[in-house]
Order: sequence, then C-alpha cells, then structure tokens
Amino acid sequence: MSSYSDLKQVMDNDPLLFGGLTEEREVKFKKWLPKNMHIYNAFIEYARELKWGNNREYYSARAIWERLRWDTMLQDTDGPPPKISDLNMPFVSWLSMSAEPDLEGMFRTRSKKEDDDEPFELIG
Repeated sequence: MSSYSDLKQVMDNDPLLFGGLTEEREVKFKKWLPKNMHIYNAFIEYARELKWGNNREYYSARAIWERLRWDTMLQDTDGPPPKISDLNMPFVSWLSMSAEPDLEGMFRTRSKKEDDDEPFELIG
C-alpha cells in the first residue's frame, strides 16, 4: 500500500489526474486524504480482493465504497458518524488506479459534462 507521501507525489506529478472533477472538490479531497488514509487503504484491500481473489479485471468503485460502509462502519473525520462521504469516492478510485500499478484500469471513470443533455461521460 502507498503511504500518504507516495500518494501526494502521484497527485503532484499529474495535475490532470482529477481533470473531470471540480477543483473545489479536489481541494477538499486533498485536505481529507491525510486524515483518512485508513479509508483509502481499506478501499485498496477490497479492490485487490476482488481483482485477485475473484479474478475480476474491473469492478464498480461505488460497490467497494458501499462495502466499506457496510462491513467496517469506518468514519471519516470530516463527516457525521457513521457515514463515509460519497464526495471522495471518485478521487479515491482515480488515485488508486494511478498510485497502485496492479489496480490500473480497475474502475471506469466519468466526468461531468457541462454542455450536454447527458449528465456524465465515461472517460476510462
């Protein structure tokens, strides 16, 4: 698993990593992450369990996030107990695919489209 300093380096080296998400949410995520590495690490463990234990090439980041809520009742330090905020899920999934080589391509990514009837566009 990556340390916070490893993850910070990945984020610093790729300014477009979260390109489909809002800058305001990205700033909040970057403040949230150092205090909540336990959530990131649990997400990685569950993703690897699916990839290697169940032989899945890709899977839903949302399903893993919901499993975190159900199985562990982890509490992030910025949210009301016992909820893990949905706002950080896309950042954790995108970051995990960049920072954890064995999880590259594990999740589909989408970005909000500003000028279209379709609210989201798949980008990965």
